Formats: sequence, C-alpha cells, structure tokens
Amino acid sequence: MEPITGTGNLILLFTLIHFTLGRSFSVLFAIVNQMSVFIYFPLALAYDYVQIPVYGMLLEQSSKRFFVVRWLTHKTERVISNLNERPLMKKVMSLGNIGLILLSALPIRGFGILSGSIVSFFLKKGRVEGTILLMTGSFIGIFIIMGIAKGVFKVISFF
Repeated sequence: MEPITGTGNLILLFTLIHFTLGRSFSVLFAIVNQMSVFIYFPLALAYDYVQIPVYGMLLEQSSKRFFVVRWLTHKTERVISNLNERPLMKKVMSLGNIGLILLSALPIRGFGILSGSIVSFFLKKGRVEGTILLMTGSFIGIFIIMGIAKGVFKVISFF
C-alpha cells in the first residue's frame, strides 16, 4: 500500500473528511498534513458553500410536505431541542445575524453549516441573506480552527 503523499490523495481525503466529519476535522487534517493554505482554504469554503443550498432545498421541500425527509425532520427536532437545552446556544441566537454567523463559525459540536442552515430557515432569512451570513461564518470558522491548531502546535513544540 502506498503512503498518502500526493496532493491528489490529500485533497480526496480532505473532501471525504469535510463531508463526513465536518470543517473542523478537515481543516485540522490539512494543517497536520501540511497542505498549502491556498488549497485547503478555498476548498473548505467551496464545500461549505455547496452544502448550504442542498440543506436549504431539503428544508424547503420537507416543509412543503411534497418531499418528506425523515432524517432531516429528526435532525431538525434534535437541533431545536439542543437550542432549548444549551444556554450558550440561546445567547448566540439572541444576537440575531451575528449569532447566525457565530453558529456557523464556532468549532463546537452542534454548531456548523447544517445547524446554521436550519436556524436560518426557521428565522426566515432569505436565500441570499442566509447564504451570506453562513459563508461569513464559514470564513471566520476556518480562521478560528487554523488559529487553534497553530497555537496547539506551538505549545507542543515547547515540550
């Protein structure tokens, strides 16, 4: 078996990790494997951008009852119950547009593009406004993950 050294292999793994585990893990994978920031940053943004209309379309269709998606309905119910259980989530959502940006940016379990898309839908944000807010959060979120990873590596290098 050949080691994962080629850029194509790294991009393929980055893509798989991004769509299965999320942006935090994919960016961390890219940093650990020393991928160029000029490769993984635009890829992460593009992958998040692709997810927004897919989730939006699923939410619109399931809410119109023409196309019922059990998984999405279950996920929506879980997100709403999490909103009620988490004080941090309540504070973030009370911030309005800034809260939606934070919701899609913060690298915390339960936050991210899917949660942001669901909340944006329930807040009745338009497609353009919701996409801009979620992409702004994605942009900021990538920088947050990069900063955390670089800081952790710097602390580890002291030992």
